[in-house]
Amino acid sequence: MVLQVGAKALKKRRDELRVSAESLGTHGKEDAATVGLLLFYAAECGLKERLLFRRGHRDTSALEPTHDLRKLAKELRLPRALDDLLSRLGSCRLHTPSGASVALADLHQAWRYGAKLDDSDEREAKDALRALIKWCERD
Repeated sequence: MVLQVGAKALKKRRDELRVSAESLGTHGKEDAATVGLLLFYAAECGLKERLLFRRGHRDTSALEPTHDLRKLAKELRLPRALDDLLSRLGSCRLHTPSGASVALADLHQAWRYGAKLDDSDEREAKDALRALIKWCERD
């Protein structure tokens, strides 16, 4: 079952998730996976809300169900700087000897299940998510 959500609810949730992520990051030792997960979902809510607004739709029934932030960003035709940022984040390396990586569209799963990411890649991913959220707030 796919839950259908309105644009107003998406915008409100984007803001709530962002605030929660940032408050976790300022209270002592940060739980990197939880902060990343909250930022990922905040960005997803923000991008979907912007798509609904621009297309004049009421709720997410008008959108294809996806967690692919890059796909949502392409549909919105984000500024080149943001697109370049997402391109560089095509994948994040896992902090394992195998050198495996996680695609941007699957980062929410890595954080949800507690996979350890390369520290620098994880920082870049969070910075990119914050940039997406900020763009959504300004658009």
